[in-house]
Amino acid sequence: MNRIWQQYFGVGLVSTSEDLGVQSEVPSHPELLDWLAVELMDHGWSLKELHRMIVYSATYQQSSNASPEDYARDPQNRLLARGPRFRVDAEVVRDVALAASGLLTPTIGGPSTYPPLPEFMLKPPVSYGPKTWNTETGPNRYRRGLYTFRFRSIPYPMLQAFDAPNGDFACVRRARSNTPLQALTTLNEPVFVEAAQSLALRAVHDGGSRDEDRLAYAFRRCLARFPTTEEAQVLLELLETQKQHLRSTDVNPWEVAVRDPANPPQLPENIEATDLAAWVAVARVLLNLDETITKE
Repeated sequence: MNRIWQQYFGVGLVSTSEDLGVQSEVPSHPELLDWLAVELMDHGWSLKELHRMIVYSATYQQSSNASPEDYARDPQNRLLARGPRFRVDAEVVRDVALAASGLLTPTIGGPSTYPPLPEFMLKPPVSYGPKTWNTETGPNRYRRGLYTFRFRSIPYPMLQAFDAPNGDFACVRRARSNTPLQALTTLNEPVFVEAAQSLALRAVHDGGSRDEDRLAYAFRRCLARFPTTEEAQVLLELLETQKQHLRSTDVNPWEVAVRDPANPPQLPENIEATDLAAWVAVARVLLNLDETITKE
């Protein structure tokens, strides 16, 4: 029960979920923990009933916004006076980017998949011996992070950057770090770049005829809200700067805009390859925002 609570609120009622013995932290709400445990048993150990109870509760449905005084009084939200706010787990970080871009393959079940992996990781000395990794090229390339194959001795780099544990030990509570490597991952990891390219293409096709409308469309897909005036101004300035930069260089814009420059997609009227490449830069920023990968 404590571990389920931890998945919804970022921390369990007993924060040391790996240790509920005599050396564990005291529960923040012992009566609530006991009551939920009894409810789970009384409802036939139905996890669906338990999940429904938590997400329908007033505690879970609170806003995560709080005044500076509230944050100073209870920075970890141990009093449950506001809704949870925390960065999602490593696998979900990848899923968020794929879902926002429209690339996510929703198939449930089946064998593990092999998204892009740096080749040097499959050879000594990084690996104990040469390993085979048949990188996916079809829909399986964009399946949920849950299905990513991992060798016990070789963590998947993107997942490890976001604090996923290695495959050689059990883990009931993950740490949540905040490092520059994570930002570099969401900017440059191959699948994230392809997600940005897909999001940019969807924005120019489905977002409307004006840059303001396209920006609002892409922004909503990532953050589930409209941009503020200040946010829109900054991003539109970035868009124009990128357009001017690409037009002043010898870079082939298709190499920036799409995964396969030899087979470029059909673009709407009044949209050039340079425009699409500039939108890719904006999409990379949106997918890199803290708010994009934060549950709140």
